[in-house]
Amino acid sequence: MFEEDYNHRLYRERLKFHTWREIRREDTGDEIQRVIEAVPPIGDLPGPLKSLIGDNVSYQERGVFNRKTKQYHVEVIPSVLPDKVSVRIDMTTVPDGPDRCRRIAKGTITAKIFGVGGMLEKRMIADLEKSYAKSAEFTNLYVTEKGLR
Repeated sequence: MFEEDYNHRLYRERLKFHTWREIRREDTGDEIQRVIEAVPPIGDLPGPLKSLIGDNVSYQERGVFNRKTKQYHVEVIPSVLPDKVSVRIDMTTVPDGPDRCRRIAKGTITAKIFGVGGMLEKRMIADLEKSYAKSAEFTNLYVTEKGLR
């Protein structure tokens, strides 16, 4: 999750982000805190969403990985309507048999925008689910390729 090669290949090559870069990282021993700047592919948007957010959406991901709990807490700050859109996600992995684990992501996405907030929330959830499914596939291949456990 924190290796440059892994992140470059996942976000730039597999998920086709226009930009994905770590702009700050601090390792305190107990935690890794980092800030990511990202420009994901947007794809086709329904008319009301396209007119609201446009073609160029980026975000800043502010994450904290707690080594003791093995939990990664993320807050996403979008470039468009940051005072109206809130994304918070907690991720962890749990054992799932020999040489296997399962990643669990729990989060909330809130868009307080009259008329289209619910539509934006549903779209963001769908995009996250697709991205996480592709990430899981990539991670499995990466772990096998690198001989990791």
